[in-house]
Amino acid sequence: MIICHTQEKDVRKWKEELLDQRRRMMEEKLLHAEFKREVQLQAIVKKAQEEEAKVNEIAFINTLEAQNKRHDVLSKLKEYEQRLNELQEERQRRQEEKQARDEAVQERKRALEAERQARVEELLMKRKEQEARIEQQRQEKEKAREDAARERARDREERLAALTAAQQEAMEELQKKIQLKHDESIRRHMEQIEQRKEKAAELSSGRHANTDYAPKLTPYERKKQCSLCNVLISSEVYLFSHIKGKKHQQAVRENSSIQGRELSDEEVEHLSLKKYIVDVVVESTAPPEPLKDGEERQKNKKKAKKIKARMNSRAKEYESLMETKNSGSESPYKAKLQRLAKDLLKQLQVQDSGSWANNKVSALDRTLGEIARILEKENVADQIAFQVAGGLTALEHILQVVVPATNVNTVSRIPPKSLCNAINVYNLTCKNCSENCTDVLFSNKITFLMDLLIHQLMVYVPDENNAILGRNTNKQVFEGLTTGLLKVTAVVFGCLIANRPDGNSRPATPKISTQEMKNKSSQGDAFNSRVQDLISYVVNMGLIDKLCGCFLSVQGPVDENPKMATFLQHAAGLLHGICTLCFAVTGRSYSIFDNNRQDPTGLTAALQATDLAGVLHMLYCVLFHGTISDPSTTSPKESYTQNTIQVAIQSLRFFNSFAALDLPAFQSIVGAEGLSLAFRHMASSLLGHCSQVSCESLLHEVIVCVGYFTVNHPDNQVIVQSGRHPTVLQKLCQLPFQYFSDPRLIKVLFPSLIAACYNNLQNKIILEQEMSCVLLATFIQDFAQAPGQADNQCYQPKGKCLGSEDYLELANRFPQQAWEEARQFFLKKEKK
Repeated sequence: MIICHTQEKDVRKWKEELLDQRRRMMEEKLLHAEFKREVQLQAIVKKAQEEEAKVNEIAFINTLEAQNKRHDVLSKLKEYEQRLNELQEERQRRQEEKQARDEAVQERKRALEAERQARVEELLMKRKEQEARIEQQRQEKEKAREDAARERARDREERLAALTAAQQEAMEELQKKIQLKHDESIRRHMEQIEQRKEKAAELSSGRHANTDYAPKLTPYERKKQCSLCNVLISSEVYLFSHIKGKKHQQAVRENSSIQGRELSDEEVEHLSLKKYIVDVVVESTAPPEPLKDGEERQKNKKKAKKIKARMNSRAKEYESLMETKNSGSESPYKAKLQRLAKDLLKQLQVQDSGSWANNKVSALDRTLGEIARILEKENVADQIAFQVAGGLTALEHILQVVVPATNVNTVSRIPPKSLCNAINVYNLTCKNCSENCTDVLFSNKITFLMDLLIHQLMVYVPDENNAILGRNTNKQVFEGLTTGLLKVTAVVFGCLIANRPDGNSRPATPKISTQEMKNKSSQGDAFNSRVQDLISYVVNMGLIDKLCGCFLSVQGPVDENPKMATFLQHAAGLLHGICTLCFAVTGRSYSIFDNNRQDPTGLTAALQATDLAGVLHMLYCVLFHGTISDPSTTSPKESYTQNTIQVAIQSLRFFNSFAALDLPAFQSIVGAEGLSLAFRHMASSLLGHCSQVSCESLLHEVIVCVGYFTVNHPDNQVIVQSGRHPTVLQKLCQLPFQYFSDPRLIKVLFPSLIAACYNNLQNKIILEQEMSCVLLATFIQDFAQAPGQADNQCYQPKGKCLGSEDYLELANRFPQQAWEEARQFFLKKEKK
């Protein structure tokens, strides 16, 4: 028990010691913490004192800088104030000087005004005195005039009385003299009638040979006939050309002679007009001829049906082939064009028969207008997108409403304005787009256009015989839809010419495979066969004859008729495109010495039978019934209008393309009686116009046409150097100096000059008077040394002037031997 109590005390003691130990340790820690706190506080105070010293130093520095700036500002203000005071004093001084000057000026003005006022008052006084004197003189003259008038009136009454008496006495004598004069006048009148009849015959026959004016090509109401040559003469041009022809003049000289001497040209002409040229009283009719023409027409129609059936079968094969191909387009308006094409088809499906209502027509016009605004940008992707969307098919459905109309007065279901809008959209779709034009050809859509064009021409141009061809043509043919169809077909032909696949061309690089070459060749053969079928179909359907009727109906100018001018321009462009395509696909030879010129399409024969479809007749009437009849007598201000110029350019392009197609046929047609004279006047007139008004495209076409006309043809070479001076040949020699110095223009002019003078000594003499033949010989030598420049090139004008490119159509037509002969011919006289 005691031991337990002791242990309890020990434990309690031990606990107390432990608590004391812990207390001491806590006190030591508190003292140490107090010491550290004091040390830290002292460090903070020291740092604060250092920062305050820095702040005071910075504030002192800033105070010094502010004082310096304030001092600078005050000094500048003092300078500014001093300067302002000086300027103010200077301004005030100038103001005072100005006021002094103004006062001096005002003083001078007052003095001058006073002097002027004094002069004015003096002049007014003088004028009043002068007016008073004039008035007094006038009154005196008036009084004297009245007295003289009264005196003259008395004298006049006396003379009238005397004259009345004398006239009454001489009346009977005058009646007797008048009767005698009347009888004498009747006698003289009968004599003058006989003389005027003779003069009228001379005037209607083309005047005298020395006048050489432009005769009329208008057909006679009553035809004439040469009883000596048994030739029927239809117009003044043919009459003038016939009586100046070699055969007629030789026949007249053989049948007539005066005392053994040979008749002169003037005597031959006078004798021809008086004795051999007679009016045809009753024209002979040949009933079998119309029957023959009818049989020929039926035969051509059957042939055209066979060709069309073959073209339609090929078109179906092409369309089935195109359906398998993926024809995509990157046009941004692709969706909109597809929607518009569908709208066109929907509008056609809703309206079944009868004339369209106004709201339907307005909707159709709006749709066509939207399409036209997109396609007017001439983006190829837009054009292809519209064609792929079926746009051309929809336009065909719209234009099909024209076919049932067989009469001019038939009312169309769709107004003509809307049809013209549709054909305009068709034109915009094909313009400068080779893909669409190729599709129009291979899918046979071109046949629909040609059928529609032929239908329009049949409606307005009735079937006529050769005697009255063109006289019954309805003038409405020159308006609206027909012109649009001509424009579209000309555009398609032009695009096909420019992008024709050449199956015979060699590969450009060795990387092209044999399979690709075969594909190109097959594509070119397909193109050629399609074009040949198309041309044959058009010829057999009578398009050339209908266009001939339209051209022959033009008997006057087109200056005031732009619609007719547009029609003629596109019609000539269509003929030009057909001839150029025919030349490209039939593989004609370039050489004029090659007589193998077979034409399976029949185009050459049709144009030869219609005298170039009457285009030369039309151009002659347009040029010589307008503002100019003789360019050599006009003033420099006179010229043909732009409409006439465009018609002339397209007509000459047609002539040149036909000459490239069949040169002998061209020379025989244009060189025949009548047309040769018209061609000479036409060429002379256009050359005269180009000498006054710069028109390079027209001038180059005329130059090349004259070259085709004369090349290797002696009779036509005589025509270009005949007539009034300057002749056509002289005008070619009188062209500006650039045509004899500029290499580009030399290539246009020199081949035509060589063609006009080669193997013709008289033409060569005329040419030597204007230039040196050494230039032509040098040109021939240069060309002969580098013949590759013009090899394998055909006549393909690209819508701009012929000759602006680097090819020589006429030059390429001579073989090497002919070039050397021509060179020796032009050097003969120079060597002598």
